This record gives sequence, structure tokens and C-alpha cells, in this order.
Amino acid sequence: MTTCPPDPCPPWCVTPHGELAGEDDRVHVGEPVVIADGVLARPCMSVEPGTGTTDGPYVLIGSTECTPAEAEALGRALIAMARAGAVTRPAAPGRRSPGP
Repeated sequence: MTTCPPDPCPPWCVTPHGELAGEDDRVHVGEPVVIADGVLARPCMSVEPGTGTTDGPYVLIGSTECTPAEAEALGRALIAMARAGAVTRPAAPGRRSPGP
């Protein structure tokens, strides 16, 4: 195992490089974060070996590919939703609000 392909890895890359050939060795993947019900989110990008052209970075959420801006917007929306929920009247004991 080598540390990384000739171009430096992004600081979030945790992929062991040097085990695959070509573009497959130029895929950078970060540590996963469990979102809910086993759905993972993680950063990723690839680099074309001949040209150095990058595809990404993206944030994969499950099988959905988001741009960093889209992932940040989702994060802000989730935080706003959580904050709004924290200041509302709680449900009666033994009741949960309906979920999706």
C-alpha cells in the first residue's frame, strides 16, 4: 500500500491507494457518517490519471450524489428543523408525532 497517488489526496481522504490501477486508484473517499437507519454520508471525488481532471468533490448520501453546497444546504435545513422542533410544545405523554 502506498500513501496516495502522485497527486496529493484531499485532507479528508481515508482511502488506501496503490492497490488498484488507473482511475480506480484515484478515487478519494472520506470517513462515513451515519445519517439515519444505516444511511451513510461521505465525501468522494475521482481524478482522471492521464489528465488530472477531477470529478467532484461530492457528498454521497446513500446513493444520492450532492455537491458540497447542496450537502451544506441540507445540513442547514436539518439544523433549522431540529431547532424549530425543540421550541414547540411536546406531544402528550405516550404520543409521537407522525413520521414520514
